[in-house]
Amino acid sequence: MKTAVFLQVRLDSSRLPEKALKIIEEKTVIEHAMLSLKNISLNDYVIVTAEGDKEILAPLAEKCGFTIFAGDRQDVLKRYIDAGRQYSPDIIIRATGDNPLVAWEPAAQLLQFLKESSTVDYTAMLGIPVGCGVELFRRESLEKAYPLTDKSYDHEHVTPYIYNNPDLFSLYYHQHSPQMSQRVTLDTEEDYRRIQKIFTELYEGQTIPFKKLKDYLNSDDTDR
Repeated sequence: MKTAVFLQVRLDSSRLPEKALKIIEEKTVIEHAMLSLKNISLNDYVIVTAEGDKEILAPLAEKCGFTIFAGDRQDVLKRYIDAGRQYSPDIIIRATGDNPLVAWEPAAQLLQFLKESSTVDYTAMLGIPVGCGVELFRRESLEKAYPLTDKSYDHEHVTPYIYNNPDLFSLYYHQHSPQMSQRVTLDTEEDYRRIQKIFTELYEGQTIPFKKLKDYLNSDDTDR
């Protein structure tokens, strides 16, 4: 069974332009994401970006052991379809390049679950901090969904047609315990300052372990 991570990134965010290239502890945000995801044993590690951004991102991808695929800027679902047809994975991990604290440990757990399941099409973990999670799905499910929707929202966000149609796709959500609701994704300058603070306190040159991050976020003496 062939597996891949597709790390989705755009550099033209209206709220925080080029946020994936912002520096935290001498690395870009997307480098932190790539280095975390490289801890998962996969066949392919791919940045999936838009035409026009490839030249900027290619050196970072090569540095971290990722290849790069450039496709349609607006139709991200089509970009995934085209990348899927090039790399031919059976299972895709979908992650985003503006999450420097994406947690590889639960992603690896979900991957093992999906590899062992003969029926589930889509899985994710609920109850972990926003910005730590990923989605996993079978490429054949994405191919099935693609011709069934022409809604711009579905084509921009890739997977909504799958998880909004449980009559067509088999979904399974893992629930993290305890439930966590903290936010560590990067959308604003305030987010950037918060994440910088987390890295200043926890980063020791390697990907911050998920347990260490959770303990920090749940500690009573910190303002999250």
